[in-house]
Amino acid sequence: MTVAGAGGPGMKHRLEGLLQHALNRAKEGGALKLDSLPPLLFEIPKDAAFGDLASTIALGLARPERKAPRAIAEIIQAHVEDPDGLLAGIEIAGPGYLNFRFSPRFWAQCLADTERDDFAKPNVGHGRKILIEFVSANPTGPLHVGHGRGAVLGDAVARLMAFAGYDVTREYYVNDAGKQVATLARSAYARLLQACGVEVELPEDGYPGDYLRDLMVERRDALITEIASATGGSASDAARLLREHVDIAQEICGRRAADWLLDQIKADMAALRVDMQVFVSERALHAEGVVGKALDALAAAGFVYEKDGARWFASERFGDEKDRVVQRSSGELTYFAADIGYHQQKLARGFDELIDVWGADHHGYIPRVAAAIEALGGARDKFQVILVQLVRLTRGGEPVRMGKRTGEFVTLREVVDEVGTDATRFFFLMRRGDSQLEFDLALATKQSSENPVFYVQYAHARICTLFRKAADAGVAVLSAAAAPLERLGEVEEQAVVKLLAQFPDVVEESAIEREPHRIVFHLIELAAAFHRCYNRYRILDVEPDLRDARLVLAAAVQRVLRIGLGVLGVQAPESM
Repeated sequence: MTVAGAGGPGMKHRLEGLLQHALNRAKEGGALKLDSLPPLLFEIPKDAAFGDLASTIALGLARPERKAPRAIAEIIQAHVEDPDGLLAGIEIAGPGYLNFRFSPRFWAQCLADTERDDFAKPNVGHGRKILIEFVSANPTGPLHVGHGRGAVLGDAVARLMAFAGYDVTREYYVNDAGKQVATLARSAYARLLQACGVEVELPEDGYPGDYLRDLMVERRDALITEIASATGGSASDAARLLREHVDIAQEICGRRAADWLLDQIKADMAALRVDMQVFVSERALHAEGVVGKALDALAAAGFVYEKDGARWFASERFGDEKDRVVQRSSGELTYFAADIGYHQQKLARGFDELIDVWGADHHGYIPRVAAAIEALGGARDKFQVILVQLVRLTRGGEPVRMGKRTGEFVTLREVVDEVGTDATRFFFLMRRGDSQLEFDLALATKQSSENPVFYVQYAHARICTLFRKAADAGVAVLSAAAAPLERLGEVEEQAVVKLLAQFPDVVEESAIEREPHRIVFHLIELAAAFHRCYNRYRILDVEPDLRDARLVLAAAVQRVLRIGLGVLGVQAPESM
């Protein structure tokens, strides 16, 4: 079977070109006016009897063309040219649906495309500079599973967008200023006193977790030495030193605890394969005057005013539900003021788009930050927030208790240690970020088809084993161009080919919508289709033509699984 020339577009793009050409011909011939053209949208019919792809373009043109949709569909059908023989047929259904069926030549081309180095890379980014800020958990304790979901989603979006041709920077905003860090300082100070043998209660609103107690015990001597050096006191009587220099001791305890906990957060992210390029300190933004300069800029533009002794940002002018305080009557700057300074700094760094990954409880915060960006001269469409819902952690269906403020939470590292990095990442990505997620620890460790990550990885490993057996038997895997792909006539084989052909479209849509879960679903479906095929049909011990065609199909599945898992940050093992 001959294969058409090289090309990497997905099913929808190929059909879009044919359809656009048909519409142009219809307009040139006067059959259609086409003063306005609706989007050329395609969908995969749920029933294969209706073809491989369907279009509602004729229905969308009915009103502007003042023709019946079916008549428009007939005009389009008559003007389609297919010099490469990619279509097996075009059918008109119902009131005017266009159903397209692809030819064996088309499917062969799709298999050949999987061999290209740039296969499935949509290049929708065109080098645009994107900043993705995610995780940004307060350095007041270890990451919990909710943080982990945001970390994996942000990292997967970054990987996906980089794959799609964007210039991506990953950033962590360190909230190392404000009330929570002050609470950490008092909590750490109390824990250090306890480590020195002083019976003292934690602050009522303090952090009670064992992690802080253990940290102060571990770093006790270093902290006492630093406090003694800063105060000129004696390190020999640690309890007295701490009692006599409370303010300095608390400040040092808080700063060092935040630094050490951030190091632990970085280690947790590394264990999750999350590579953060830039860390921005909120404390540094204040110290360097970034926040003050941003507020001054807003004031100079007339967007900051005083009322009741406080300073307010006129965010209602930019679509927010009300104006927001940026500086309290006490003179203290609000958390929102720091966010204004931070986002002005982002704009100044010249990014084409800013993406923030936030917890779903921050939904109401979006309009005010968007308002600040617009007031600072940025375009609203440059700013996007991806919301992440909480994770319900279970084991065999039974809830696993967690709660950061109670000290009984399950840390992200505990989850990674129990189920592994791959399963953790895969499970976190199995739903849209703004959808509730149940993470079953027992399911994530199962080595069966019930566990989706195992099933997908096993498909890849199974193919690797198949190729090792082929090599041992002296059988080489041919290229798609050299293999008799017309032998792939079984229904299960055709189902696999179609899923392979859809993959570039899935990747492109995932990148545009910033939704890596679409790739997860597709890989699960592809792996299941391949396993059905593998379990039903022999590959190596059949006649050579059929064997060669099936090996090419297996190689294409292997490449797509490897590409898709790579974009998700999940390994593609060669054996399991």
